[in-house]
Amino acid sequence: MIIYEDKSRREVDAAAAVWWNYWDHEHLIVVHKGYTDAKILYENDTMGALLLTYKLPIFSWLKSQSLNIIIKHDEKVIKAINVGLLGIPIMTTVTVTEDRPDHCVLDISHKFFLLGWKQLLKPLLTIMAPKWNERVWEEDLPLKVRRTKVMRLGFKDFYGLPARMEDRHREGKLEFIRIPLSKLRQVSVNAWRKFSDWE
Repeated sequence: MIIYEDKSRREVDAAAAVWWNYWDHEHLIVVHKGYTDAKILYENDTMGALLLTYKLPIFSWLKSQSLNIIIKHDEKVIKAINVGLLGIPIMTTVTVTEDRPDHCVLDISHKFFLLGWKQLLKPLLTIMAPKWNERVWEEDLPLKVRRTKVMRLGFKDFYGLPARMEDRHREGKLEFIRIPLSKLRQVSVNAWRKFSDWE
């Protein structure tokens, strides 16, 4: 087995917006190119299991699925395990360090576990993985920036902004509320709610 690791370091606004972005499963099919469906199979306060459907690269008329497990490892670390295209397991580790208000550093590691003939794909991954990482970052960045701005204005999910203009300012560290994120029961991403024995 060969393990290929792609590392990157990013800087962005508040850590609360980063955590929200990783746990906002509904954005996947709207924001990220290629995904056509996302279903939460299970979710609690430390992890989520999602079934993702996506178009294959080059052969875009064909679709495949991947299982994605996202884990809150601790107060600074998010881990994700994905088995998708060609059955290659990928482990992602994101360490979020908020060094000052509304600024944090993300250390991101993607480890690709290549077994058997898939070891031949390593040269291709050295080219494609950084490009894929950059594209995903660029697609998500406006969400993180906008989330920080509206949180600073006092925005609350399902309530919106404070009615009075003078109340639209929040001081101090922005806090990430809780996992799982609140969402409407009827949204399509909530597949797990159909399994009554899991509630």
